[in-house]
Amino acid sequence: MFNLAGTDALFNYEEKDPTGPDQWAKLNKAWAACGDGKKQSPIDICKVKIDKDMGPLEQTYNSSACTLKNRGHDFILQWKGGNGKLTIKKKDYVLQQVHWHVPSEHTVNGTRIHSKKMIQPESSKARAVISVLYSTKEAGDPDKTLTDLAPYFKRLAGKDNEDEDVKEPVDPSVWIDKASGYYRYDGSLTTPPCTEGVLWNILSKVKHVSKEHIKMMESVSEEPEPNDRPAQKMNGRVVRYFEGEEAKD
Repeated sequence: MFNLAGTDALFNYEEKDPTGPDQWAKLNKAWAACGDGKKQSPIDICKVKIDKDMGPLEQTYNSSACTLKNRGHDFILQWKGGNGKLTIKKKDYVLQQVHWHVPSEHTVNGTRIHSKKMIQPESSKARAVISVLYSTKEAGDPDKTLTDLAPYFKRLAGKDNEDEDVKEPVDPSVWIDKASGYYRYDGSLTTPPCTEGVLWNILSKVKHVSKEHIKMMESVSEEPEPNDRPAQKMNGRVVRYFEGEEAKD
């Protein structure tokens, strides 16, 4: 079980457990949205509406100092004071953190990918997420940045609530394929308190990840546990899709 910072409540991802996803709303009054929210995440992406007006994702992330932390339920990479921005409809979202889920939480036509990286920028009043899907079945070279971070993951493995400053600057833009199309919809955080008002942007191009890197992401606890919330109801929401350059090849 995992303890969420700032609360005494414990939660986990086992569906039939007293502290599993179906019970989150009962564990803390502040987590009510986990049970009665109408725009919850993740979802299964199966029907989309093509929207050329969305345009390519505009981001200006750069290489800067950060810290890797074991939060008990995932690893999180945090930039002190933020790092660059994502601009959507003239609103700027400053990058705050990146974290990983194994396996992925969002599915495409019912298919679950091996892992997911969440790049999470925020504005003063809203959140946006860029989600990158990974599979061991995709061709490609191992993720160099993850390889560079491997010693930090290893030292923090199984050490809940411990962190370490990363010596070399990390550039999150290397994880975003500018040629990729992406899906967009209104959703929520996928962990308690399941706050809504999150604008999801999920890259459609699946990237390669090595089995070694998957094991590294799973080393949060001594006994690897999945940290994926089940798909939530759509409740009439529309998923929009922007075709990237990859779709034109």
